[in-house]
Amino acid sequence: MRKYFIFFLIASVLLGCKKHNQQTGCPSQACTTDFAVLFVNFVDKDGHMAFGKDVKAVNLRTKQAIIAKGNGGPPSTTVGPHLYTIATDNNKNEFSTEGDDVELTVTNIQTGVTQTVLLKISGGCNCHIAKVSGPATVVLN
Repeated sequence: MRKYFIFFLIASVLLGCKKHNQQTGCPSQACTTDFAVLFVNFVDKDGHMAFGKDVKAVNLRTKQAIIAKGNGGPPSTTVGPHLYTIATDNNKNEFSTEGDDVELTVTNIQTGVTQTVLLKISGGCNCHIAKVSGPATVVLN
């Protein structure tokens, strides 16, 4: 009886390990528990806080709109009218490991002028999302 118990114990442990070691297609790596968030700040030509509206980010590789996903709560893209959340670590799988071009469009509330800037954001197999290139501050005309 004891042999059967040990056999079933070992079998269940081995089957349990197999279930948790599924392949993701990404190399094994040690990542921090940080939660990365990418913001863009809006200012006017004098460097003062400016207010944007109709802000839209589109991944040019997938042609999909990017909506920042919160950490457990509802998505929140606007921290304030001058600060916009582009993406978080919860959006990581929407980007390639090498980085994707992202088109960010915003309209100045005061002037009505719409502007577009390009960013490059990486995700995929990386531990966290990261801005590869592009401005952290957008000057609204």
